[in-house]
Amino acid sequence: MDKPAIRLLIFVLTFLLVIILPWYLSVLILITLTIYFPLYLEVLFFGFVFDTLYSYHFSFLHLGLCLATFFLLVVMFVKTKIRI
Repeated sequence: MDKPAIRLLIFVLTFLLVIILPWYLSVLILITLTIYFPLYLEVLFFGFVFDTLYSYHFSFLHLGLCLATFFLLVVMFVKTKIRI
């Protein structure tokens, strides 16, 4: 399989796991994928999915998306410093 097909397969599998598993296991999976792949922008989509699934009416609506963006930027910065 080529790389785009593998990424698509992992995206679909991760989407199903985010829907089925509890949030803390889904977060661990997303952290692992963000560290493993060179630029895992799909984590931003999953941040939006977390906001849709788990946000309360009274809380900040885009907390998951903001945290996913922050974590992605931190991982990108660390990867450039350690040269993976």
